[in-house]
Amino acid sequence: MPNPKRPNLLEKIDPILERYGLILESDLHLPSVVSTIIGESIHGSWWGHPQGNRIYQTLGILSRRPNLLVTKLLSRKTTFVHRRLWPGFLTIATSREPWQLDHLSPNAQKLLYAVQQKGKLSTNEYSKDSGVRIGVLGDAARELEARILVYGIGFHSESGSHAKRLKTWDTWAKDTKYKWKKIDPDVAKQGFENIALKLKERYSVRPKLPWDKLSVSKTRKKVPRRKS
Repeated sequence: MPNPKRPNLLEKIDPILERYGLILESDLHLPSVVSTIIGESIHGSWWGHPQGNRIYQTLGILSRRPNLLVTKLLSRKTTFVHRRLWPGFLTIATSREPWQLDHLSPNAQKLLYAVQQKGKLSTNEYSKDSGVRIGVLGDAARELEARILVYGIGFHSESGSHAKRLKTWDTWAKDTKYKWKKIDPDVAKQGFENIALKLKERYSVRPKLPWDKLSVSKTRKKVPRRKS
């Protein structure tokens, strides 16, 4: 007898995107691509899971969708963001507010400046030009992604090392041929905060947003209080 046809996993993922406008790649509590595919949340990496190949293929399909943007948004994790949320997201990402720029490490500051000057770069090529180790640049790139200052996508370089392709959001929009207009930043942030609250109502967990005080405070140095 022929094997039964596998269910279309996108039919389970699309309703989540329609309801919230975003979905995580993987998470223990919130809706994610991984938990949707295997039917339960898992600890750690999904790479070694028996359905790892299906997860990989599905993530590849989603990442190539023209109406989805992949970025580190909810709880600093990989998040697929639907096109209808892009104006608000890009407004926030390009706002250059204190939570994005305050207390960036020197390496992150230098990398951000280089990306802004070039529009886009690969960390492996920049490592050769600047002499900065690829591992150091990887840490700096993750710091910039956590504050949604750049668009980043990982890849394996010819040498086999893990590297990142980084773009400014203006360059990303140009390459994607997406035209947008800024909206009020407070309105934009409130939109995502409303989504976070909806997720909390449904799953009893509120994802952290990049501008949450708790998220930013981890990178800030403690300033001793003056004695009165």
